[in-house]
Amino acid sequence: MVQSCEDSDPRSEIDWDNQRIASGVVLKSAVTNYLESFQAIYVLKIDPDKADFEFCVGVPGGRVLTSTLADSCGAVAAINGTFFNMAEGYNTHYISIKDSVISTTAEGEFNVRATGVFSSTGEEAEITYWTRDKEKAGAAEDDYAMVSGPLLMADNIDVTLADIPFNTARHPRSFVAVTAKGDILLVAVDGRQPGYADGMNLFELRELAHLLGCVDVLNLDGGGSTTLYVSGQGQTGVVNKPSGGVERAVASMLYVMKH
Repeated sequence: MVQSCEDSDPRSEIDWDNQRIASGVVLKSAVTNYLESFQAIYVLKIDPDKADFEFCVGVPGGRVLTSTLADSCGAVAAINGTFFNMAEGYNTHYISIKDSVISTTAEGEFNVRATGVFSSTGEEAEITYWTRDKEKAGAAEDDYAMVSGPLLMADNIDVTLADIPFNTARHPRSFVAVTAKGDILLVAVDGRQPGYADGMNLFELRELAHLLGCVDVLNLDGGGSTTLYVSGQGQTGVVNKPSGGVERAVASMLYVMKH
């Protein structure tokens, strides 16, 4: 049964396992029953006031494993990025890096998934609305910008979501968020693995974001792409269990570097 935001409880508690990764960086994880379903949730919480890091967007120029690209960059952590063409490996949403436009948004994505943007310069990061007009205006002002979506929350207000299967069906999901306290969250929700993780629809994902204290939330590519990397964890750094049984190569990532 698909739950809407009206019939799920945003204040349901989760018993988190908390692991300190570095000063100001905590990995929270839970394999639990949540929203009346099996869920496996992995949250990397970064407090910019305590952690000396910068937030970056990586585009390898083709498809590369998130863990491989993150390791090659010397990243502390990373999550898979925006949507891409599976057959040809190019990003289908806008990305800019240091005044250079790396990719543009496919026309059919506006008003559907390309409704939000993550942008950052150094340790300053924000999530806000994205439109066709903003993209026509040129490169984003920040060092890094990556469009994705749909945008789930902006300034602590839920953004209206269309009643379409992409939003209402349960899948593995990834998102980046800013909390009321100013923390940056990288979140992976596993799915398509009966008995371990059912995944979430986007209404349920937003309830999780409410529970985590988020005020700005941007959905990223999900499904088999959902990958959260934390340096030094396990053999590859991947802390979740990608739904395909192996990590999927992707065309972009959001990563965290020591400043």
